[in-house]
Amino acid sequence: MSGAVAVTGLGVVSPFGHGVDAFWRGLGSGDCALGPIRRFDAGGALGGEVPPIVSREVAHTALGRRIDWVSLMTLAACRLALADAGLDRVEPSRTGLAFGSAWGNLSETAAFLDRLHARGAANPLVFPNLVFNAPLSYASIELGVTGPAAMFSAGEASGEAAIGWGATAVARGEVDVCLAGGADELDAVLRQVLAEGAALAAGRPRPLDPAADGPVPGEGAAVLVLESMARARARGARVYARLVPTPSFSVPAPVHGWPRDPAPLAARLAPVVADADVVVAAASGSPALDALEAAALAAATGGRAAITAPRGAIGDFGAAGALGAAAAALAVAHGVVPPTAGLVPPARAGLDVVVGAPRARRVRVAVTDGLARGGTCRPLRMEAP
Repeated sequence: MSGAVAVTGLGVVSPFGHGVDAFWRGLGSGDCALGPIRRFDAGGALGGEVPPIVSREVAHTALGRRIDWVSLMTLAACRLALADAGLDRVEPSRTGLAFGSAWGNLSETAAFLDRLHARGAANPLVFPNLVFNAPLSYASIELGVTGPAAMFSAGEASGEAAIGWGATAVARGEVDVCLAGGADELDAVLRQVLAEGAALAAGRPRPLDPAADGPVPGEGAAVLVLESMARARARGARVYARLVPTPSFSVPAPVHGWPRDPAPLAARLAPVVADADVVVAAASGSPALDALEAAALAAATGGRAAITAPRGAIGDFGAAGALGAAAAALAVAHGVVPPTAGLVPPARAGLDVVVGAPRARRVRVAVTDGLARGGTCRPLRMEAP
């Protein structure tokens, strides 16, 4: 592998609003973007909903009239990222796409199957939206991109997996530009399953709080524009950070659960995070995840890194790691660590968790640890360019 990879554009749609500025302001405020769910009847329960996106402003082709919500969030993030990178056009065959999603288009899939079971038939024009790589297809058609493309489903590390793949493609010279990120939606079926399994917080989430009782579901999309550092410098692009591809790994864990022993995770994470100024944690308020991650990070960083956990502000969802990667790049670019919303000190032992107000500091290295059930870890390392 050769060639440094630059992050030159960020496109984010989150419960804080549309655009990277709304996302960064929201995280920096320390406020929570969670509120009563309005898209479906959840009995007043909390969730992180992305504000409506005007479809015709994002999807311009005839096929785009049927675009689903996950694909629409992804496409909106792509257009925002390209604009942020100052790229009016890209070379189609030299531009790649890499997106991740834990669940894909659940809402239309559930509705399609309900109709099919009730009536024996359903609208065939909806079926293409149910295919897992629909966001990839819509983005390729709408943006005219024909280069290498990949769709990832890696649970909680889906967004990181896609970004890692995109960085590798750029570093190897397989593409000049790659749009990489992920998206997941707040869906009624998934929320009901989590609620019935007593896997959600009774109120607001409190990531890394020893008394936390669970996460709150959210949704969103983030896309990073990745290109070689040489190309970015040559065109005078603003560079948020240098993305250093790091290997994924796994540690012993139940197939659908979190590792029980933090020691193997700490040992594997240490080379990636030992010199980190900031770690953007996967912590969501889930007692099992937060306890594991806190112990592993305390051992791997020696408590020297500032920790922030964005899922306390935007909610927990499969591709939230893509938004975490955007936060890591922004921390490097601005020298600011946003606070963890919802956390009331003290945090879990051995960690320097930023709480209350953003913290200004020189950020040379920011890492997202990319933890997922089953023992998967897909870290991403952002460095000052």
